[in-house]
Amino acid sequence: MSPAPLPTCPPNSSYLASPEFISTGCHIVSVFMIITSSYSAFLIVRKSTPTMKSTVPYMIRAHLCTMFCDFTWGILVIPMMFWSVVCGYTLGISKYFINSKNILMYFGVWLMLAVLAMIAAILHLFEFRHQAVVSNNSKFVMRRPWTRRIFYFSSYTLFTNFGILEVLTLPSDQDAAKLQVLQKYPCLPSYFLDDRAFLIQIDGRTMFNPHMYITCFIVACFIIFYMSNSFWHLLPKNNPTMSTSTRKLITSFYISMCIQFLIPLNVGYIPNIYWNFSVTIDYYSQEINNISVVLLTSHCTLSSIVTIFIYTPYRKFTLDLIFNKILQINWVKSSVSTVVVSVARSNTNVIS
Repeated sequence: MSPAPLPTCPPNSSYLASPEFISTGCHIVSVFMIITSSYSAFLIVRKSTPTMKSTVPYMIRAHLCTMFCDFTWGILVIPMMFWSVVCGYTLGISKYFINSKNILMYFGVWLMLAVLAMIAAILHLFEFRHQAVVSNNSKFVMRRPWTRRIFYFSSYTLFTNFGILEVLTLPSDQDAAKLQVLQKYPCLPSYFLDDRAFLIQIDGRTMFNPHMYITCFIVACFIIFYMSNSFWHLLPKNNPTMSTSTRKLITSFYISMCIQFLIPLNVGYIPNIYWNFSVTIDYYSQEINNISVVLLTSHCTLSSIVTIFIYTPYRKFTLDLIFNKILQINWVKSSVSTVVVSVARSNTNVIS
């Protein structure tokens, strides 16, 4: 439907730069995502210990938002991005039932919404654990339920409407805008002009990039604060009234939660850092663009695997299922120390 790249730009025949690579990679990763994330969701709901009971709704919400994010990126849309141009080419299942260019051009905003809804859910989980660990006398704790509801509602509203500025500035004439971009970046692949390619902004440095920088910075500040302040209050000298067994249990659970979400979150941050870098300096590499999208869609799979093996009850159930039920091997459970806490009811509420 479009002319071939200009003669000054030799055709890129690399498999890593092809639509087949990103499509195949996302499909393979998505198969593992569906299996591992469904199983880990089952573990969170059915195999969590009583001390984790109050945290389960926040964990499952963050987990489902992560699944939704990877489903959007790795199955529904599968965007072949053209960074440093803020544009993507749809390779997902949506191409079979959506033919309207007016709808396709909003997919870029939908992709950002999926990522930020996941980040908001993870942020709320860290806030909840922070509230459970830190004393109510702290000025950094939202003591009243209505203040927390306002915080949750505001953060979800702001994050899920992250792309409102991009929506208001979407090029209405996509064909003309693509031709304008092609004059500046003549080495873009020929399918850049296809109807399934959605252009979000002509120049990403004017709005998209600063928007992403500010949002990532704010989220990182919140999460780092909640983590550092929680660990600070878990130190014996800062919370002398907490028993040793309670502190050990809370610390173990908090470290597990940080590992569960921060490793996959960093996997998601790495592509975003590259995308911002690419837009900032006008760097274009289709191979790296494709790899970054496949990497982003793998973070739910990684999160699920970490969830299965980082928490003792999930790990013990999984190993028992694999060896004793499936392989039918007389596997002796390892004597992983389980902390049994017999504390006052007030301390139990703090744990959960």
